[in-house]
Amino acid sequence: MTKPPFNFADPEFVAKYVEKGPRAFMPGQPGVLQMAGILLGERVPDDGHVLVVGAGGGLDTQALAKAGPGWRFTGVDPAAKMLDLARHILGEETLRRVDLIEGGVEAAPDGPFDGATMILVLGIIPDDGSKLATLKDIRRRLKPGAPFILVDRCDSADNPRFDRNMDRYVAFAAANGVDPETLKTARGSHRGNPGLATAERDEALLAEAGFSDVESFYHAMNWHGWVAYA
Repeated sequence: MTKPPFNFADPEFVAKYVEKGPRAFMPGQPGVLQMAGILLGERVPDDGHVLVVGAGGGLDTQALAKAGPGWRFTGVDPAAKMLDLARHILGEETLRRVDLIEGGVEAAPDGPFDGATMILVLGIIPDDGSKLATLKDIRRRLKPGAPFILVDRCDSADNPRFDRNMDRYVAFAAANGVDPETLKTARGSHRGNPGLATAERDEALLAEAGFSDVESFYHAMNWHGWVAYA
């Protein structure tokens, strides 16, 4: 019988996601999550409520739960299987503080939340008005002055350095043990991604959505991270 693509009871599958998932592709991913917790902690109270947009897999929520041991979390993600993986990775004790909802940000309660994160998600949302609508939906769910963490891989298919950037992307992941077959179609999928946008575009969208005091806290190759405030 063919092994199912998602086997959350298989420690090998879970370990592969943790080690060969976002951590293998994004330089300094554990440190970025640590910085996100510190930046949220500057304004989120000890008993605060944080919205995690793109909570599938559970790694972001897991790190933030350690940063804020008294925080509660609402996580949304349209991928039911990835939410199942998040439940497995978070474990029973952390899940007591977490509510996971299948859907996009529109499925989240109105809040208001004390903070929010969107890590490795905006870059897969088409820039046809959907990116801006998503950011506005997050913004209106936040208390005034609440922090928002955005992390995205930024580039443009029209960038003359696009192929060089993809060479670096592939080389970094390969050095972290990602198999060649997985990376084989990376260049084409990124070039054809309607959500791919430059860092300048992301910053403009944050401002247009109503966020203020946008500050860059992370830049590695083509990965960028910002903290902004509602």
